[in-house]
Amino acid sequence: MWSNLILLHSNDPVGNPLDDDGLEVWQTCQRNIAFGDRRLFPIAESERFYKGYEVFHGFEAYRFLLEVVSGLRSKLFGESEIQAQFRDRFREEKVTESTFALSLLRLRDQILEHTKQIRSKYLTGLGRQTYGSVAESYIQKHKSVTLLGTGKLATSILPYLISKDKEVRLIGRDQTKLNELQKEFPITTHHWEDYQPGEEAIVIASSFLPFNWDFMIESSSFILDFRETAIKNHNYKNYIPLSQILSDLQETDEQIQSVKMDLQFFLTELTREREEEQIHIMNGWEDLLV
Repeated sequence: MWSNLILLHSNDPVGNPLDDDGLEVWQTCQRNIAFGDRRLFPIAESERFYKGYEVFHGFEAYRFLLEVVSGLRSKLFGESEIQAQFRDRFREEKVTESTFALSLLRLRDQILEHTKQIRSKYLTGLGRQTYGSVAESYIQKHKSVTLLGTGKLATSILPYLISKDKEVRLIGRDQTKLNELQKEFPITTHHWEDYQPGEEAIVIASSFLPFNWDFMIESSSFILDFRETAIKNHNYKNYIPLSQILSDLQETDEQIQSVKMDLQFFLTELTREREEEQIHIMNGWEDLLV
């Protein structure tokens, strides 16, 4: 059914944005993905790269997207936040009233259906599968927590902190977002310019950090850093970067490797189902040009 699907992928969600009317863009904290149709977007089936983006075609694109939404390509293997981000990005009110958009909604529904099958069949009981649960596991003994950021990662962590009765202070630069989250959760909020690190635990979920690192680390009792680019050459005992977080999670690596092997066969089976549908639908996204 998705023989004409085009998917462009980059691991740089900020540095190389795409702006093209023929593409629908989805941005996460780890990647940029753009969707298109080969009949509307001028790119040959043989093309594997476009403006620094890796290109996937047809059913290969469908499989890649399924792996992303299922959390199989996330640094935290099997994490579930990405599924909600995908669903929210392609809600009906967030796409235009066009046949291309309608096709994307159909793609969304099939991906979410298959993601549900993957998660229930292979990822249930695998361990900590959300950034929020990982964060909470490190700061169990800390009653007061400051969360830096108001983006997707921060808002996925926030409910876990609240559920454990933490005193949460949220720091950001988007005042509108701060106000919205303060109405939704029992937290206090502060703009970056008004923030002074204290003795509380700090969870970093934003790449924007206009602070003096030495002062921050000396002041706080514990810092958990979810950024891809952490402090280099540090000797801070109370600082945990993302690399160490992922290393600590290797305790479930043997189980994960076994799941990955089984998943390859299941993903192939799901993708083959879509290819078999194509036998009856000669033009791929059959309603696109109607």
